Formats: sequence, structure tokens, C-alpha cells
Amino acid sequence: MRLTVSKRTDLAIRAFRYLHAHPGRVPGRQVADAVGTSVPFLSQVLTPLVSSGWIDSRTGPSGGYLLPQGAGELTLLEMVQAVEGPLVDGHCVLDQGNCDSETPCLLHALWLGARKSLMDSLREVRVLD
Repeated sequence: MRLTVSKRTDLAIRAFRYLHAHPGRVPGRQVADAVGTSVPFLSQVLTPLVSSGWIDSRTGPSGGYLLPQGAGELTLLEMVQAVEGPLVDGHCVLDQGNCDSETPCLLHALWLGARKSLMDSLREVRVLD
């Protein structure tokens, strides 16, 4: 049972917070150095957030990353889903493939409640909190 987020999500959160602490357009190299990664990997990590409009990205000599107005409203749930993909309802917590109410695993009902509680908590906390 894996209840962790990937290194990508950790980097995305740290980069997002760094951008918030440094208003204006910040060069990718500066952000990558601050969060301890390479520029190419940072670009891969932030691409879903750029696509979602939570981060503005520009290339070129005066390019870099910028948080647009309203980006501070991004929740941890939105961040996790942007980077990791949607949290799938049918994934079995025991890694037995898909389970549902017709073919439940032993922890199915318990996991549904725990998953809802986790998602509610992530939905209530903003990345910048």
C-alpha cells in the first residue's frame, strides 16, 4: 500500500512556494537551483501546472516562471492531481487490481472512507498555507 506522493509533486510544491516568495518572472535555472533539481526536470514537473494555468512560463532570455493572479488559491488536491493525475476511484489499496462494490477487496469499504477523508483534507489546504 503506497500512500505517498512522488518526487515530482514534492518539487512542484517547493517550486510553487519559491515562485510565490519571489514575485515577478523567475529564471528556470534559479528555481531549479532553489529546489535542487535540473532545469529540464523542473520543466517536466511544472508542465502540468503551466497547462492548467497555475504557473505562467515563457522561454527566451527574458523568460522564466511567474505565478499569475489567483494562483495562491491552488489547493493541495489540485496540485497532486495536476502532477500525479486524477486519483482513481477503482484502484485497490491492496494492489489486487480494480475493486468495486461488486468485487471488493477486504479493505474496500474502509479505504473508501479513508480516501474521501484524505481528499477532503487536501481540498481544504492551499499549497501556500
